[in-house]
Amino acid sequence: MAVSSNAILKHRSGLAAMLLLAFILVLAVGAYLWQAVEVSSLSVVQFQIGQLRPFLTTLRLLLIGLVTLFWSIMMNLLYRVGRINAEGRAQLLNLRWRVTAWMVVIELILGQNLLGQFFAAWQGATL
Repeated sequence: MAVSSNAILKHRSGLAAMLLLAFILVLAVGAYLWQAVEVSSLSVVQFQIGQLRPFLTTLRLLLIGLVTLFWSIMMNLLYRVGRINAEGRAQLLNLRWRVTAWMVVIELILGQNLLGQFFAAWQGATL
């Protein structure tokens, strides 16, 4: 099966655009936090981030749920557009719950600091 260079170029440009968007968002958040620390004290910024934590957790869990909910629709769309073949579509549809489980595990470890809380409890520290 021959793949045209135009399809590869389109795929790479889409990936590059997403990476550029992620980079710009990280820079914007970093600049905002840097400015916030310059204007007010670090403890005030930590307090404000602490207040946003429930909202951000809810947002991340909502996004995980949306990916899980619309997984089959996204795979069917990718198949119709020609990005994946029928075999790839079937394989990706079978991986839906595995991807969801990994997103939840990553959220628990990184987002909820489960590993840090485990080690703190293991050492006898109070949280």
